[in-house]
Amino acid sequence: MDRHNYIKLVSVMLMFSLMLWGCAVGQGQKTAKDDTIAAKLEAGKTTREDALKILGAPSQTIKMESNHEIWIYNYTQISGLRVPFADSEMENTTLYISFSSDFMERTFRRVNKTGL
Repeated sequence: MDRHNYIKLVSVMLMFSLMLWGCAVGQGQKTAKDDTIAAKLEAGKTTREDALKILGAPSQTIKMESNHEIWIYNYTQISGLRVPFADSEMENTTLYISFSSDFMERTFRRVNKTGL
């Protein structure tokens, strides 16, 4: 490879690397963050099967006495520049769904934002 093509290749790679540093990166279950999906759940009407169809499998299930269950969905997003001394933000969204018997009782969403 001649020097001219090598410089072009390095320049293009550097440009793509810089673009990626500014992107938001998410991990987990996006259903935890999506208000339109969670709005489809109705207390006293939505069954566990309905919730599975709407949200998918939870990341964690807590089983309690007398047929009570809590399903937990997590989603974490990091945004901002990923270089030293630059501002970045991490947002962790957790959706909790409680079931009593076979029906959903209530939902609760917790959002925690921190600067990195």
